[in-house]
Amino acid sequence: MKHNIDYLLLIIVLSLLSTCVSAANRFMVGTSTVSIEPDNSIFSLTLAGYGFPGEGRFTLEWIEKGDASGIIDMAGSGDILYGINKSGELFYLETQADKPQWRIMRSSQPVKYLAVSQNVLFAIGFDDQLFQANLEQDNIQWKSLASNLQGIVALLALNHHLYAATESDGLFEGIVSKDGIIWDNIGSAQSVIGMAGYKDRLFALTSNQMLWRRNTGVKDILWTKIGYNNGYTYNINIKDIAVANDRLYSIGMDNRLYVGQHKSDGNLSASAMAIKKGNQTAVIVGVDLTNFDYSLITDIKHEIYQKKGIPAEAILINASHTHFAPVSKGWYSWAEPNQYPDSLYLNQIVKPRIIEAISKAVDQLRPADLYFGSTTTSIGGNRCLLGEEALYDSTVDVIKVESPNHKLKDILFLTGCHPVFRNAGTECFTISANFPAVSRNIIQDMTGVENTLFLQGCAGDINPIHEDFHKTGSILASDVLKVLERPTDLLTGEITYAIDSILIPIEPWSIERIETFKKENSMYSGNLEADKNVRWANIMLEQYKKGTMPHHLPIYVQTLNIGNWKLIGLSHEAVTQYGMEIRKLWPDKHVSIAGYCNDVNSYLPAASHIKAQTYEGYNSFFWYSQPGFFPENILDTVVSTIKYNNR
Repeated sequence: MKHNIDYLLLIIVLSLLSTCVSAANRFMVGTSTVSIEPDNSIFSLTLAGYGFPGEGRFTLEWIEKGDASGIIDMAGSGDILYGINKSGELFYLETQADKPQWRIMRSSQPVKYLAVSQNVLFAIGFDDQLFQANLEQDNIQWKSLASNLQGIVALLALNHHLYAATESDGLFEGIVSKDGIIWDNIGSAQSVIGMAGYKDRLFALTSNQMLWRRNTGVKDILWTKIGYNNGYTYNINIKDIAVANDRLYSIGMDNRLYVGQHKSDGNLSASAMAIKKGNQTAVIVGVDLTNFDYSLITDIKHEIYQKKGIPAEAILINASHTHFAPVSKGWYSWAEPNQYPDSLYLNQIVKPRIIEAISKAVDQLRPADLYFGSTTTSIGGNRCLLGEEALYDSTVDVIKVESPNHKLKDILFLTGCHPVFRNAGTECFTISANFPAVSRNIIQDMTGVENTLFLQGCAGDINPIHEDFHKTGSILASDVLKVLERPTDLLTGEITYAIDSILIPIEPWSIERIETFKKENSMYSGNLEADKNVRWANIMLEQYKKGTMPHHLPIYVQTLNIGNWKLIGLSHEAVTQYGMEIRKLWPDKHVSIAGYCNDVNSYLPAASHIKAQTYEGYNSFFWYSQPGFFPENILDTVVSTIKYNNR
């Protein structure tokens, strides 16, 4: 009997010890996912990732809203659209109505062009006079402001100013006073047939069915293209545009009314995982963007430090590199729509929502156990090399988060493959997180976890082997789920982190060589590749002129040690070989390598790409507006530096 009691006591003690050991190894983990989908008040965005087609890839699609009743010109204020027909009769439409219908308004005389600002209507009459009227009147009584305004083809009222486009391609800004109106020429507006305004932006429709945007308050700036009839998502011809209820509306040549929205799968997100042990917190963030630059990431990390006290080197931000996200950094050698990100999208959507995702993850820290598992996948293949050089790191690393009662809570998974297909038809113009979103959704549906976080690995030279990204995502999800079915390793230990920079010397081309290159490519104006090369040459010549030509390119290497799991994040588009070589440095540890971290400003090739002058080793540097090319020993330099630092 005594032996039985002693045995039971031993079991209880061992159980208590096991519980204490488990609790001692336990981390605090919080996760969060926040949408980074653009708001429809940002009327159209350029998709990043492809330089083709040369006309651009824009997110705008038109949704039919009903009959336009012969309306030929319209303007908007609040949630009301005002319109006129070819006889000059005045109408209005409530955009929020269940069945919007144009209703006639009594008016003292016919007009041919219309504008509205708050409670004031402006119009150009058939006698070329400028009129205004108070909207609060039941019967619109027009009052003359100015006469002899010949040649106006579009009129707009915005922020207490009038804007007029003329048949001679002029753009004028007018200030209304008690003495009349004073016009100032602020630039060009070529072949405009309709204008709209929103906040501090002007929008123009031209006769070739192009949509354009420019800011107010600045003279002589270029318009930026934001849309055209691409035959898929924007597949109607239109004759006028207006803004109401924070949305862009159009009238089709078919006399139908349309409202604009983004063509989107609705799955762009920023997901964050915060992990704490003792006094140290590390944060891992996966963002559905093609890329970003160091300044944006620095700003985000600085704000998190101000809010949460987490240092920059403890926050790793990774881009999934989907080729179907809006432009989020400058592509200065590309065609004009790609050269700059939309400031509203970048500063009012992307930046604050990444900060929100991180903040929410930190605020939701709870006790949890972390486990590491790994497998391989067959979703990708080397897109540029042949034979023994056609390497592919097929590794898939998985981190699972379990609550103290062993309930699966969250999953992080990492592999390296470009999210690029499909790039044809409607999908070419559709916002999408591509295969990572498919994988995330399947994993969540099959496991019931709250959050899944995808990190892009070293995918620089790896493309999917399947054209359908849904199939790619399904295969990857299946591979991740298999890891979850097997025993995985409990992570134990402390948290450490570091960021190192490696300055790689480069040799910029001489001025003479750049000028020759420009001259050679200028002969093929209209060719997308040649035009890109000319723009690159102009950028480089300007660098020489200003004395700012760099002679080094930085590579950032970030290391997070989460217990016995080492996560290394490389800046740039690292090719697959980087993952394979860096992992060899710690053969007895759990090591994961991500590319596209913190700064994505060029490819990071290996010697084989540079020698063969593949896209990754040569032509991509022109697309990225880089002043020079990495030396052939770049891979050895990066790997040996990582080994020496041994973070």
